[in-house]
Amino acid sequence: MIDRQPLGHRLSVNRNAIHILLNELCIENEDYYDRAHDDSEYTSRMSTVFPRLQTLMTRLKNLIPQLQEVAPHYDFDEKTPGNGYRSLICICDTVTLHVIALLKIVYEQKSTFTFRYSHYCKELEAYATVVEYLCQAIPLCLQVAHSLPQGSLFPPLEGSYDSYHEMLKGFEKMDSTIFYGRPLGFQFSPSVNRVFRIIGVILASYSLTWEKGQGKLGSLINTGRFFLSPEQRASRIIKVTKEADINFCKGFWNLSELTNNMPKFFCPNMAVNELREINWVGPITMETSSGGTVKIPEPSAHTGPRPVKYRIFSAVNRQHVSPSSASNIQPPSKYLVIHCHGGGYVATSSKSHETYLRVWAKLLNCTVVSIEYSLAPENPFPRPTEEVLFAYAWMINNPQLVGWTGEKLCMVGDSAGGNLIMSVNLRLIELNVKRKPDGLVPVYTPFLFQYLPSPSRMLSVMDPLLHMGVVLRCVAAYTGAYGKHNKQENTVNEQTTHRSLQDYVDQVQKQRIEFEGGSQSIVSLVQGNGHDYKISPQNGNSYFITEQNNEANGVQKNGKALMKGETIEVIETTTDEDNSSEDDEADTTSISSVHVESDPYRIQLTETLCDGQLLDFLIKHPATKDQLTMINENGETIEDGVEAMKFENNDSHSEDSITTNNNNNVVKRPKLLSMISIGSRKSSQNGNSNSATAPTTPYENHANGHRTIASSLSVHSFPMTSVHTKRSISQSLADTAVMAAGHAIDNLQDWLEKPTKHKLERTTSHKEPQMVKTPTETKSHLLELLSNSSVPRDPLISPMYASDEVIRQLPPIYFVACHLDPLLDDTIEFAKKLRAAGGKVGSIDLLPSVPHGFLNFTMMSPECRQGAKICLQRIKQALGFNLS
Repeated sequence: MIDRQPLGHRLSVNRNAIHILLNELCIENEDYYDRAHDDSEYTSRMSTVFPRLQTLMTRLKNLIPQLQEVAPHYDFDEKTPGNGYRSLICICDTVTLHVIALLKIVYEQKSTFTFRYSHYCKELEAYATVVEYLCQAIPLCLQVAHSLPQGSLFPPLEGSYDSYHEMLKGFEKMDSTIFYGRPLGFQFSPSVNRVFRIIGVILASYSLTWEKGQGKLGSLINTGRFFLSPEQRASRIIKVTKEADINFCKGFWNLSELTNNMPKFFCPNMAVNELREINWVGPITMETSSGGTVKIPEPSAHTGPRPVKYRIFSAVNRQHVSPSSASNIQPPSKYLVIHCHGGGYVATSSKSHETYLRVWAKLLNCTVVSIEYSLAPENPFPRPTEEVLFAYAWMINNPQLVGWTGEKLCMVGDSAGGNLIMSVNLRLIELNVKRKPDGLVPVYTPFLFQYLPSPSRMLSVMDPLLHMGVVLRCVAAYTGAYGKHNKQENTVNEQTTHRSLQDYVDQVQKQRIEFEGGSQSIVSLVQGNGHDYKISPQNGNSYFITEQNNEANGVQKNGKALMKGETIEVIETTTDEDNSSEDDEADTTSISSVHVESDPYRIQLTETLCDGQLLDFLIKHPATKDQLTMINENGETIEDGVEAMKFENNDSHSEDSITTNNNNNVVKRPKLLSMISIGSRKSSQNGNSNSATAPTTPYENHANGHRTIASSLSVHSFPMTSVHTKRSISQSLADTAVMAAGHAIDNLQDWLEKPTKHKLERTTSHKEPQMVKTPTETKSHLLELLSNSSVPRDPLISPMYASDEVIRQLPPIYFVACHLDPLLDDTIEFAKKLRAAGGKVGSIDLLPSVPHGFLNFTMMSPECRQGAKICLQRIKQALGFNLS
């Protein structure tokens, strides 16, 4: 039986009702601008974007049923809905909600004096182009589906791949620039979205500085330029991901090391956190299953013999690991976790992954060893496999040296690291080694190192960290598939490139730029950073800063969840500065509120990512007010859940509901979003929940930057949200400053975009933009890479090539993947292959709203922390922890 995470209470809305609402908003907004006595540029563009959106959204709506028809045939099982086709449906629903949120703001505020015409016009045009791209890309995905074997997300692994590379070329010719401008990261949760927008600016400005050899002044100018102009940032990102060499791609992946610069007091203290070496000990002898022995040779491929490095983490001092003079030395643990980091085999290190590895070492109360394997292109396959296999054999034969009794062992790897632990275990099976791990936890892992089409892999065109160009170069570097081409690229000094990137990241972080609201549309309520990790704060080992630490370090924020002993409490402050920052952040956040579900008629909304103002709008509008449904964790409808949230929302807009936690600390919840807890309590009373009372989910309440919503001039009126709050003078001044800054930024953006105004006009014309570029317009470096590729079909590189006889001998595997990850289909297909071969599928967790690489963003995102917690649970299962 596969263990799955409960989904908790969530909302759903009828998809047809959402599209009716969208059409009504388009019609009413278009009518207003048609009657406007204004000949300005943006008024004209506004009047044309609404009919364009209507046409495009109708096309998109008609494509969704085609995706829904094929999607159920590719799930792992009926209780695990998830594959690339469902992900595309999720993308369609998410962009639809973004468009509705934009149309809602325009509808409510267009007649106000302070309305930002240029900002919302560009937002609408950007999302219209996203919808247009989807309308062209989805038919290509469906075409691929018809050419694949029944029930398979990948082409046949035997035979020629030439025809499938041609399909990929069709996608590559489409201009995906739009996904790196204003809608950058729109599909992810707000916290992740903010991280990607920062990374986007850094990547664009660094690439230009790197290309032109500019100094610090040039870097600063470029940073400001790409911060102000999302369109120029997008063009630059696409250019560099298509044309940059492997050394720049190494730097690209190392952007995830941004989290490594977080203050160390956010992480548990380690008694042992050291980079060590396995000295030259000669071949290591291991026992085989048949009673014989086999020798594991020293790693020597490509760059010759040298010691294997590993980083060891332990929250306590242990025998043979800590110095004998250390105090309170503990005996070895019966558990050991061996970790391999991701980074496309070309970048990152154990150090850059230490934020979550520290947490795991603390909570598991055992040693965690992260192997510092050598990186490509200097050390391609099989060097990493040789090094990890050698380190594994050394730890099996010398368990005391890593603080382990030799009993329970789990291997975990993320991305390329997941591929690597699979490679090592397949090699253990080939060598007939008797001692294998007790379980494997591959996290968002590539199981097929061939760039073949699948529906989820099409998401790479919009993924900020897993773009097709970067993936192809990583594959080339690791497999040596492009030979001479790689050698030419590798003439740049790798160490200099990496170091300059880190210097540049440090420089940008010191500038502490506040990113304005030009790149996202939906005003979100960011969930308070509550954590479920139960780490004791004693002796400075708290993963979460205490209230005292917060105050001491000046980082306490409104709605910040803190840890005090074993209880999470939410502290809210009401200073003028906090309120003004809320308003300033209003347009800088977005939501990805769609959950992948098997119901073809409804859009599922996750409770932790619901936008308060958008929900308020939906429960009042005639088109949707009767089309909302609350669902419990068992998938059952809560009949009075929506009625309860309507009642509470109408009860008051000026007050927040007050509850207390177990320590009687006051927790304030916005009235609107407390509806989720109300629904849960109703469910409990009806016997649908095991708990007497549902837990309270803390939220921060963000307005959209305008406290008063003006009445619409449309003759077709419906109930509007009215928000009345008492404003101090300082708050009012702060609002005015934020508003003035927004208009100033809009003017700067217009000035920066004048040289490319003809491109904007082509985008906003009645004719649809030319999405496919001809070969004469731009040279395709990716097509050249695809044409020259010849990746070995080796099971140790791509586990999908392994035979059934081999993979059924693998230890139990606990898969963790993401619904919006281009590598999602890899996990689904390999899990199905493992099950069909008679292997052990321990669990499959498919996480919503988080990206590939989420473990690197645990310090910045509560959703990513939740994902790391699920990984921890799977490690415990693999180790045989008693979880009851």
